[in-house]
Amino acid sequence: MSAGKITIPEDLLHLKPSSALESVSMSKLARTGTSVLQQIITTTQAVTIKVQGLGAMVTLSQHQYDEMVELIRLIQEEKSEDGFTQALSQQFDELVSRMNQPGATQATDAALFGDAATLNKHYKPGTTEAKA
Repeated sequence: MSAGKITIPEDLLHLKPSSALESVSMSKLARTGTSVLQQIITTTQAVTIKVQGLGAMVTLSQHQYDEMVELIRLIQEEKSEDGFTQALSQQFDELVSRMNQPGATQATDAALFGDAATLNKHYKPGTTEAKA
């Protein structure tokens, strides 16, 4: 991949790792969702959403998401043979595929706007979580 061909948009350069982001609980998101979303748009900084105290997702503006999609497309066009680029491209494709599966929108709505009892009932620890 030639160094001068792909440029990363300025607002993507300022994104931080999820561990360094401001975090918002699901309950706060449910109460003040509009202001949290407005903050994401105006600051161009993603926010971690926590479910039961654990980071569950990272939200970012649609503009930043679209820029990331475009960067992936540009990287794919380069047809790089390095393993990192191929792995990144594959993981991104898998993520988009999961996001477009039937029921994904309903599952996201349930996670974002479901009541605590329902969320607790369906909670399953992930593979990276410590066993209680």
